[in-house]
This record gives sequence, C-alpha cells and structure tokens, in this order.
Amino acid sequence: MGSRCIACRPGVLSETERQCRLSGAHLQMRSPTSFNLKQVAIVFAFLLGLCLPAQAETLPGTQALTMEGDLAAQMLEGMDRFLSHKLAASVEDRQSFWKPDFSSQEAYGNSIAENRQRFRRIIGVADERIPFDAFALDATLNQPALVGVGSGYKAFAVRWPVFAGVDGEGLLLEPAQTPVARVVALPDADWTPEMLVGFAPGIPAGAQFARRLAENGCQVLIPVLIDRQPTGLVNPRIPSPTDQTHREFVYRMAFQMGKHIIGYEVQKVLAAIDCFYRSKPARPIGVIGYGEGGLVALYSAAADTRIDTAAVSGYFQSRQDIWKEPVYRNVWGLLAEFGDAELASLIAPRALVIEASRGPEITGPLPVTTQSETKTAPGSLVSP
Repeated sequence: MGSRCIACRPGVLSETERQCRLSGAHLQMRSPTSFNLKQVAIVFAFLLGLCLPAQAETLPGTQALTMEGDLAAQMLEGMDRFLSHKLAASVEDRQSFWKPDFSSQEAYGNSIAENRQRFRRIIGVADERIPFDAFALDATLNQPALVGVGSGYKAFAVRWPVFAGVDGEGLLLEPAQTPVARVVALPDADWTPEMLVGFAPGIPAGAQFARRLAENGCQVLIPVLIDRQPTGLVNPRIPSPTDQTHREFVYRMAFQMGKHIIGYEVQKVLAAIDCFYRSKPARPIGVIGYGEGGLVALYSAAADTRIDTAAVSGYFQSRQDIWKEPVYRNVWGLLAEFGDAELASLIAPRALVIEASRGPEITGPLPVTTQSETKTAPGSLVSP
C-alpha cells in the first residue's frame, strides 16, 4: 500500500527512519511541547539567578536604612518639621515676589499689577461675570420683596447674576435720598443679612454696621455667605449624612474644578461692584466685613481697584498657623506670596480700616450625632 508508516508498532522502524540510518544520519524525535518547556526552564533559571542575594553595595551619596521603630510615624514627624520650617520661612521668602515702586501712586500701582493678577488666579477669580444694570427683586405673589423699613431706608430681598450657574442673593438697603456712598456689607458666615440690619435677633445693635451705614445715607448690599452648618444628607441614595459644613463641602467640590469657595464669594462681591460702578450718580464704593465677611472684604478690595475703601473686623492677623484653621480657608500656594499684610499692600494707597476686635471663635467641628459620620476636617478659629 505504498510508504505506509508502521512506527506505532514496537520494534519496527518506519521507512523514513530506516532510510536515515542507512545514510548515516541519526533521527531524534522531539515534541514541540518538550522543546518549549526546556526553553522556559532555562530562562527561569537565569532570572532566578538574578534574584539571588548578592554582595551588598552602597550607591554613591547614600547609606543603608537603619532606622528602627514606627517608620510611618517618623515620616509624618519629618513632614511636620519640613512644613513648619517652610511656613516660618515664607514670610521672608515671599518678598522676592514683590518689587514695589514708591516713586508715585501710578508707579506703585503698576509695580504690583502682576502680584494682583497672580492673587486673583490663586483664589479662582477667573470667570467672566455677567453684566447687569440693576439688582432684581426676589419676590413671589405670596412673598413681597420688601423685607422691612428702617430709619431713612427700605430693605429689599434681591438677587443678581455673577457668572454662568452662579447667582448672588441678599438684602439691598435703599436710602430714601440719593446715596452718599455704595457699600457691600459682609456678615460672618453664620450671620444672616436680616441679623445685620436688626430684623432678626442674634447681633447687638452696636454691631449692626449695615443698618448704621444705611441710616447715614449709604446704599448697602448685604450678600448671603455660605454658612458653617453641617451639610447632612447630600444624596438620598447615600443614606449616611456628612458632618462637613456647607463651607467645607463647597470647598472640596470646588477644589476639583480649580475653584475656591473664597473665589466664588469674592466674585459675588465684584459682580455687585460692577453694578455700583455703572450706577448714576457716581458715588464712592466700599466694602466692610466681619469674621468670614472680613476675609471676603479684604480679598475683594485686594482684587479690585475700583473699591475705594475697605474695612475689616475680626479677621486680620498672621497666617503662619493657617493649618490650624478650618480647611475651607486653605488656599493652594497663597502663603508663598501673600499674607494678610501683603494683601493690605495690594489695597494701598486706597483706604483700609482694620478694626482690632474679637472675631468668631470655633473650637472645631460640631459634635457628631448618631446619624452622621465623621468626615469633616479638623480646624478652629480664634480671635485675632
């Protein structure tokens, strides 16, 4: 039947093998599987040799790690020492960013223009604001915009556009006569605009600076600031509420987008300044604030030269211990160039009034309830 292979029969050579032996050649039958395993074994043995302990060598400029104990704790202590040193050195180091020219007011303004632009970028004042000519009354058929009447002024609930997706809201105190000045009055974060006028309890009459300005003929806008109350339940699909304050919650969300809660609130103030600046007749423009409102007033005046006068109460001090304050006051890279004193230099030669007064005092996050989880960052506020 031709060249039939009979190699499967023991003791019988196939025709091919018989011919090879006759020609003096030796035929070795190897399966592909056995060949591959042999190659793998050789490579494995080579790699295993590389992993065998070799004589210890020390790279130039290095030494063996011989530390003992809790290395993670020692690392954190080292980081703390490094950051504390950098914070202490920042006061002197930041001077390299400043080249003020005191030869004239114009020269001085030009010499710090780049510092002002960097400050605006750092706090997130970058979005183009929406222009508007007048504040809109915030009312419904059941709730009129008129909130109350004071001595020589009326108080209206108002809203105004800031930039896409963001509006401001608050109270507008409109004097009976042509205003002598136009002022943005900023309460502390846990004060309502009504409290700053005396329409709601909580603030002594002597501290109601918005009311006193309106009684003296100023047009006064009191914005609502994001408060420090716990956020609670964020999403109904996530049953665990959070004890993060509203300010911290907005801070964390804004950080992901390259924004900051301070920048948002400064933008609300500057949008109001836009409207004041276009109003007729022209009048001096000022900002005044207490506590968290003092921070926003200081930052707003530093960011915008159209503000003629700024008053800050319960806020101004050294920021070298800012890491002890609530996390929503943390601004990435700020202290490398700007402390409160440097922000004051951005306001000069315009008027800046700093009132040495007791500021808001917060010992830390609010107590955790049985329903909430501890997810807030530590931090406290003390008087300047």
